[in-house]
Amino acid sequence: VLLFTGCLIDKIFPNVGIAAVKTLLHHNARVIIPKGQGCCGIPALASGDTKTFETLLNRHADLFKNEKFDYLVTACATCTSTIKKLWPTIGKDIQGLNPERLKQISDKTYDISQFLAKIPGINTQDTIPDEDKKTATYHDPCHLAKSLGVREEPRQLINAASGYTLKEMTDPDRCCGMGGSFNLYHYDLSSQIGSIKRQNIEDTGCDTIATSCPACMLQISDMLAKGRGGIEIKHPVELYAEGI
Repeated sequence: VLLFTGCLIDKIFPNVGIAAVKTLLHHNARVIIPKGQGCCGIPALASGDTKTFETLLNRHADLFKNEKFDYLVTACATCTSTIKKLWPTIGKDIQGLNPERLKQISDKTYDISQFLAKIPGINTQDTIPDEDKKTATYHDPCHLAKSLGVREEPRQLINAASGYTLKEMTDPDRCCGMGGSFNLYHYDLSSQIGSIKRQNIEDTGCDTIATSCPACMLQISDMLAKGRGGIEIKHPVELYAEGI
């Protein structure tokens, strides 16, 4: 398994990366983390900076060409969607890149919850009595649920985690308001959208909100800071890794 770290996990949520490695090793994967990884390129592309996107794509194509791996796994919904859908779609028109190689990388790319559920299988770790469990709810990131159709696998991971009960919120796939740089350029509107998500989270009475996108984690953390407090935000793989 080649683990694509992603910027936000590398720089802001390293515990997600640690949990991902711990979980992959637990399932007998040989984990490869190539040095010198950079951004998947979506912030640049979304801003219209196609030159930087092409530079990043070329960088990773060169970086990965000598690596032998069966799967490319990320714990970032946005990176997964970008590598799986945009790298081969846009990369085929970039001079010097091998379209077939990009398609091969795309075909091997999985979100970590999807990978665990479909390839090694998820081990149920539930040994804690129901009365002692924490309540977790799940937010569907747009890039994972709507772009890739991955909805059930993160929930399977949470249900298999030791000490947690999943309780669905209202409209779990309603956008949290992050939208990449939308959060920066339109913070007030982003906060209005996010406040609806916060209310839906709080209404569950949960102890933990889990989501598979570090950008959503960033946005929801900000929204929760303005609410009732006491709710942790984690990635599903963090919950699962706690019982390993």
